[in-house]
Amino acid sequence: MALLTPYRDKSVLIVDDLPEMRSSLRTQVGTLGCEQVVAVGTVKDALEQLAQKRFDVILCDYYLSGGTDGQQFLEFLRTRRLISRSTLFVMVTAEKGYESVVTVAECLPDDYLLKPFTADALRLRLERLLEKKARLAKVDAMQDKGAWPEVIAACDEIIVAKDRYLVDALRIKGNALLLAGRVEAAVDFYEYVLTMRPLPWAKLGLARALKEVGDHARCKDTLGGLIAESPKLMAAYDLLGHVHMETGEPEAALAVLDNACLISPNSLARHRAIAGVAERQGDYARVEQALSSVVQRTRNSPLRETGDFARLGVALTELGEPAKAVSLLEEARKTFKQDAEDPLLAAVEAIAQHKAGHPEQADAALERALQGDPGKLPERVAMTLAKACLTTGRHADGEAVLKTLVQTNPEAGQLHEQVSGMLREHGAAERAESLVAESIREIIQLNNEAVRRAQAGELAEAAAMLTDAAQRLPGNVQIVTNAAYALLFDVYTNGLDPAKLRAAQQFQQAAAAQNPQHPKLADIADLLGRIRQKYAAKK
Repeated sequence: MALLTPYRDKSVLIVDDLPEMRSSLRTQVGTLGCEQVVAVGTVKDALEQLAQKRFDVILCDYYLSGGTDGQQFLEFLRTRRLISRSTLFVMVTAEKGYESVVTVAECLPDDYLLKPFTADALRLRLERLLEKKARLAKVDAMQDKGAWPEVIAACDEIIVAKDRYLVDALRIKGNALLLAGRVEAAVDFYEYVLTMRPLPWAKLGLARALKEVGDHARCKDTLGGLIAESPKLMAAYDLLGHVHMETGEPEAALAVLDNACLISPNSLARHRAIAGVAERQGDYARVEQALSSVVQRTRNSPLRETGDFARLGVALTELGEPAKAVSLLEEARKTFKQDAEDPLLAAVEAIAQHKAGHPEQADAALERALQGDPGKLPERVAMTLAKACLTTGRHADGEAVLKTLVQTNPEAGQLHEQVSGMLREHGAAERAESLVAESIREIIQLNNEAVRRAQAGELAEAAAMLTDAAQRLPGNVQIVTNAAYALLFDVYTNGLDPAKLRAAQQFQQAAAAQNPQHPKLADIADLLGRIRQKYAAKK
């Protein structure tokens, strides 16, 4: 007969590389009455289970074989949103020094258990954690949806009640204010919280808010004081590094991140951040050092990323070792079979093969890189693809990629300087300034012509023009929102057209995913409401 306990309907995932420990944990969880228990020995198997179903509780050992520890696994799950906030993640370890690991961790588990522990100790811990999750269930659900105004309102309910989860609600509300774009309100809120107690998370939140309002001097002072008081709060180092980069102090940024690595040497994210700063400095020796560490640590792990191999390939090529880069990238193509045709990997390989004196292999790699739609590529990938084209002598293809990139980001002055610099570097100085100017002028003219046609009553033609542009430049939020509005205005004026309505809503969703605060989205929502009212009345 099944035990009737509060845990009967809870699903539990156990991750431990030792069979005897998996068996022991399964037994202990079973004594609580849990009927849905899955035990796996590797991160790969855990990811497969998580792809199939949602778990209420994850019990994960800290020391896992296969090149990935429990902390890295948690960071991977949280940063990629592979588990919701309602899922409890409990780290299990025999290491009594794990408390110091928790202190420096970027992503905190909900709790941790030191081996050995009894089933009763596990029950008491889960009881407390599940009670907390139940109290914060509404807040967590809204956070998973990114509904930040609703998160703030739900937190206010708990704050007013002043119950035992008051501090949790304060912490979540501050973060929600930032994510909702209410940065001035966030500054005031964190300052208010700090009048009650000098909480480290509140000081970090204040620094984040000060960064967003542009008060870099006070932000740096706040972070400097926080690091002095809490030298193992790693997020403070990372934020200070970002601020130094924004204020044109890359050497200071590297110094901060290097200090952080001395305290927490296993953070993959921080080694990647160091590589990012070094890339902007052109210090490819530092890039190679940082990313070699990341690639080595993740080589046999399911948490490895194609981007690490590609960036390391760039560094090796820039350091005059294209043969090593080719070897690395060929390994990546075999390792990442599902991403073998990844445009970034292919573009980097094209450059490396060209510099290694293999023109045929370079052409083949470049053809793979050019298979996709340049308008849908991230900025870094598009720039690398353009560089590959220019390096191998395919200037027309390179300029086409750069033109699309500029038109996708018509107001990004720093990017425009990079585009001009790339053209000058590859012997096209005469095109360095004109390409950017022509690309922006073309977009402005297209927008103006669409407005003129709409004002002249040619709504279908205006909508068609903007639709073509939005499909070519899906990353240009202004064009995409204009296309959505033009389609809807055509429908509102000339009659219901399901295809145009669907296209408009797809553009609306795409724009909201890129910039949920874009002002045109409110106009689109209002027009959609008027369309529903108009055609509902005619039924």
